[in-house]
Amino acid sequence: MGVVIKQSSISAFFTYLGAGIGFVNTIILFPLFLSTEQIGLLRVIPSTAFLIVSFSQLGIGNTLLKFAPELRKKTNGLNQLITFCVLVVLLGFATACGLLHIFEAPITNYFSTNSALLSDYFRVVIALVLILSLYSLFEIYGRLFLKIIVQNIIKEVALRLMLSIGVTLYFLQFISFHQLVYSLIVMYGSMLILLLAYIFKLGQLQFSFQFDLIDKPLIKRIAMYSLFVMIGAGSNNIVLNIDQIMISSALGLSANGIYSTVFYFAVMIELSRRVIAQITTPLVSDSLENQDLAAIEKIYKQTSINQMVVGGLFFIGLVCNLDNLFSLMANGEMFASGKYVVYFIGLSKVIEMTFANSSPIISMSKYYKFNVATIAILAIMMICLNLILIPAFGITGAAFASFLALLVFAIIKMIFIKVKFGFTPFTWNNATLLVIGIIVLIIGFAIPSFENTVLDLAIRSIIIGLIYCGSVYFFKISKEINGGLIHLIGKFNNR
Repeated sequence: MGVVIKQSSISAFFTYLGAGIGFVNTIILFPLFLSTEQIGLLRVIPSTAFLIVSFSQLGIGNTLLKFAPELRKKTNGLNQLITFCVLVVLLGFATACGLLHIFEAPITNYFSTNSALLSDYFRVVIALVLILSLYSLFEIYGRLFLKIIVQNIIKEVALRLMLSIGVTLYFLQFISFHQLVYSLIVMYGSMLILLLAYIFKLGQLQFSFQFDLIDKPLIKRIAMYSLFVMIGAGSNNIVLNIDQIMISSALGLSANGIYSTVFYFAVMIELSRRVIAQITTPLVSDSLENQDLAAIEKIYKQTSINQMVVGGLFFIGLVCNLDNLFSLMANGEMFASGKYVVYFIGLSKVIEMTFANSSPIISMSKYYKFNVATIAILAIMMICLNLILIPAFGITGAAFASFLALLVFAIIKMIFIKVKFGFTPFTWNNATLLVIGIIVLIIGFAIPSFENTVLDLAIRSIIIGLIYCGSVYFFKISKEINGGLIHLIGKFNNR
């Protein structure tokens, strides 16, 4: 786990820096410079593109991760594999474009009542599908070399800075809103170019069209695996993006503007999970290739408790300061209607973090078909719950649908891994941490309020942080966290 901690800790800095920029965008720039309808449109366009990407990629992204340990042992194997994957992505994109052209009328009709503006920018969605398909592939390729720091700078920092600049230019009337929407192509395109340049600098952007190692038996295995991955990835993206799409259709872009804004508050909770997953997934793949179950169990348990510590702290700090955050926002009273969205989505993110690497362990093993089947069921469950709960409870209904479906999904995956591999992600430290979290949450709400919003936010956050972190250290919840703190204290004392 040494490489995991080193890469993850540095990446976490830039991830949270990007989150800080995104937070400024979300609570200051966007509400101040854009209407809720405009926010909703800028959010739903990438969400729609991401939904299509999982199908246009034909599942080849995770296939690269799956077969790379096998082919990198052979001369020129990795070069042939990445070249093959790029060709598959281009083929998938061409197929997706054809299908979208055929079904363009029913798709635009779906949004015509409440979100007709989205139909006007269908070409932007198509362009983003190509860019994101290639970006996703090369992002996974970059993980194979356990180099995720620059990737996170590009994705988490650079992209959000470009969004900040774009929205500011619109506010200053240097560009129109129409141009701002089309500038999304430039922003995401720049992100792809920067990633390719970095991989090239690493000396790993090498292609080969020989394909002597990509023989018929391997292609058959790749095709079978990719088929299931495509279904799984498609279902996963349905889970991640269907709420915004269905809200935009049923309630309008303005409602999605509110939902996507407060949703971002909750997403900040899971930033560390995404950083750690980028580096642990290749390690899980290698361990499965070597049939090292002990290493997988160790990663599984360590990831669970460490992510639960971080996720719990951010969840408690967020929900206890929600009123302060809405007070700091322009038109905060309008966005406050999404308060319970933060509760449900935030809780679902903590659950995902606590159940750790369940999906990578299953999807990288011979049981990958189970993961595909369950996530497909999850996607169907999400759509059905949204159809019922959005008309009845609005954006809160969409959030509760996500929470309920993800909870069921996490439990099913945990049980499956216990049956097939013989271990779970949990230790008694998880239970101890749960008790600590509940007590700190109660204390956080019980702290008297101050009239000054910034003062209240600062004092409440400091008290929550001190009690929570002190308890985690005192009860030795995480060896890695305690060891890291002792190391930092030692370095400080030596100075």
